[in-house]
Amino acid sequence: MRKIYSVLWCLSLLLFQADSNSETYQIGGMYTQHYRDGTYAEWGEYSRIGVKLAIEYINNSGLIWPDTIEMLPENIIDYHCSSENVALMVKSLIERSVIAITGAECSNPAVIMANSGSQSKVPVISYGANAGELSSTSLYPWFIRVVSPSESYEKYLIDLAAFFNIRKIAFIHTTDAWGRGASRVIDEAVKNFDIEILRKFSFSRDSSQKEIDKILKIIKESKIKHIFITAPTPDTVKFFRSINKFDLNKKGYSFYASELILRDSPNDVISGATGYFAPIASLQLSPKLNEYIKNYESFTGETADSNSGNFIYSVLSYDHIILIAHAIKLMKDRDIDVSGENLMDYLRRVDFIGASGRISYENGSNDREFAPIKIMNFHGKNKDGKMVFKPIAQTDKQTGDLKIYGESIIWPGKSKKAPE
Repeated sequence: MRKIYSVLWCLSLLLFQADSNSETYQIGGMYTQHYRDGTYAEWGEYSRIGVKLAIEYINNSGLIWPDTIEMLPENIIDYHCSSENVALMVKSLIERSVIAITGAECSNPAVIMANSGSQSKVPVISYGANAGELSSTSLYPWFIRVVSPSESYEKYLIDLAAFFNIRKIAFIHTTDAWGRGASRVIDEAVKNFDIEILRKFSFSRDSSQKEIDKILKIIKESKIKHIFITAPTPDTVKFFRSINKFDLNKKGYSFYASELILRDSPNDVISGATGYFAPIASLQLSPKLNEYIKNYESFTGETADSNSGNFIYSVLSYDHIILIAHAIKLMKDRDIDVSGENLMDYLRRVDFIGASGRISYENGSNDREFAPIKIMNFHGKNKDGKMVFKPIAQTDKQTGDLKIYGESIIWPGKSKKAPE
């Protein structure tokens, strides 16, 4: 009995010492809850679910024991997916001694955040910003992300159009870093298939519905039937509203957009968008993903849907926090002081299996080595009033080529036949 008491006393002493020597690392968050026009960003809410579940996992699993990480409510800022005052917001977080800035899901603001991170030597980690220029470690040495660059997304949409022998298109994009990057990719991709861009339009984010209508009116008058759109969700919604207004959603047309429309989109938007294509990250079944699904369903009370953009954002958001913990573990294993300045180097050294798949980084790139993508086709609403997106193409894990299995494709006008 005396030996048992002695062992218990020793254990309690070790736990006390571990607790007294432990650190709680503060993380800052830049997450969109509402767009600048007040529209609710549903995916932003799901991304914060991923953050919460990641922090719980890190702290409960002992991944960086005896240390923990924390994201205090006052260290989370809703920046509205807007560049306005972003540098000041990031500065306020850095002044609170955070070791990393997370979230940063919108490309143009992420560029500003990345520059602010470089100035202060604090890593900026994104789960959603996919502008091509953010891949460069020479331009953005304090930035890293768990999502594929836009080059992949736009390229695969062109691959899809070419597969169905579409050769004349209109292309619409934002004037920010994301849109400019997409424009470069589209310009190069069409050369591989002898696709001609008949009209190209650029516009500012948050343009009015009237300005969007002007663009679609020109396209209609030009009799162009195949339209590519690179724009954030609120503007994408406006385009599909305009497509419906000008009666362009009909047989013989096709639409390709970079974003999934909102789950609560009004009927005129749904009518305009039915049959369109959009790329998203593809999740591969694995023990890590299954574990995440179990925790996600327990927390939200809803069934996880791997074809839902909201759920996928939550998984990517989860992994971009887990990434920090794996980098901290590497530092602790090597007895390196855990600080924002040291963290960036070790973020690039990680190699682990996350809920979204393997996460590792090539030298000279801010992008994970390979993140599979699938293309979704919007089927409108089902009998229960729920929006239905179905996968119709997937990138090959070995070659990266797009594999199309389009038996269930719905085209504009609810046609099952590809445009001729």
